[in-house]
Amino acid sequence: MEFEARPVYIDHWPTAPSLSTYGKRAKDIRIDPSTGQLYFYKHSDKRYPWDFWCEVIASKLGQLLGLDIAHYEPAYSKVGPEKYVWGCFSPLLHHPHKGEEFVHGQSYLLAWKPGFDTHRGTDHDYGLIRKALTIAGAKDADLQKFHEMLVFDALICNRDRHQENWAIIRSAGTHPSLILQDRPAKKQRDDTSWLKQLIDEVMRMLSARMAPIYDSGTSLGHNLLETAMQDMLNEPDRMRLIRFATGPKATAHIRFNGVRLRHDELLRRIAMEHPKLMAAAMDRVLQKFDRGSIQTLLDRVDARVRFEAERMSQELIAPQYFLTDIRKAFIRELLYLRHQELCKLREQIRG
Repeated sequence: MEFEARPVYIDHWPTAPSLSTYGKRAKDIRIDPSTGQLYFYKHSDKRYPWDFWCEVIASKLGQLLGLDIAHYEPAYSKVGPEKYVWGCFSPLLHHPHKGEEFVHGQSYLLAWKPGFDTHRGTDHDYGLIRKALTIAGAKDADLQKFHEMLVFDALICNRDRHQENWAIIRSAGTHPSLILQDRPAKKQRDDTSWLKQLIDEVMRMLSARMAPIYDSGTSLGHNLLETAMQDMLNEPDRMRLIRFATGPKATAHIRFNGVRLRHDELLRRIAMEHPKLMAAAMDRVLQKFDRGSIQTLLDRVDARVRFEAERMSQELIAPQYFLTDIRKAFIRELLYLRHQELCKLREQIRG
């Protein structure tokens, strides 16, 4: 795989009308002028301008592990003389020109539970998600991918897998909740429109598939300053790093029976109900994890960006956007620790 990120200057890429929104962060749909391919350009967080690197690293890590994950690369645009802003971009995950639509998990959750809390996601519960995936037409392979996503989130400490950060890709058409609302109260011999609509919906469900993993940037200590990272790394026993990775704040967004849990505990609870499914998901995510490859990825991921910054006379990348050696070291140690903890959990599940 390609360890080095490929930075792209995106200013001359035309902006396309919004077709869908992946996640909640501000983003544009851009058109590659050379190919016509559509891309999402995700703006970096103003509070944590370096956090686009977390998205890029998570993407490349997922590829390294063989997961179905969106491909993110760094992107930048000009905002003034010799001043640039950075973010990341990824190809559109669905194909609108082929009649596909991208449906957030929230839409299916609302179809099952009309009063679903869309603001805070307090109803974003594993049991409800399983029901929503059923009406979405999810197949065994889709369920497997969903659980692989949960294990991957546990590996990278992603706390933001909210109801708009997973999705189904399907043939465009009427939402299933509309069919349920519009069905006739009584059977009528001459009423065939609802039946036809239902058949069309079933066909769309048959074409549905789980979208690749996307929007994984709220992870890998994205909101930590280098000073905090350095302090954690300098501790002889690294207790603060362990607490960060496994303690009460290492929580998943998805709840279980209404309770928000630490990542490991969520996986454990799911495994109690679906041991084979969770064991297979953990095997898929963990079996290709290799410390040497992780080190190489972190060493090389920003090499081209640094090369371009040195080659150009103007300041291409301001200090706040750099991927520092301290951040790389923290991400490396965090991943090593999380992999070790998940391997222990896998053995407990099997035992």
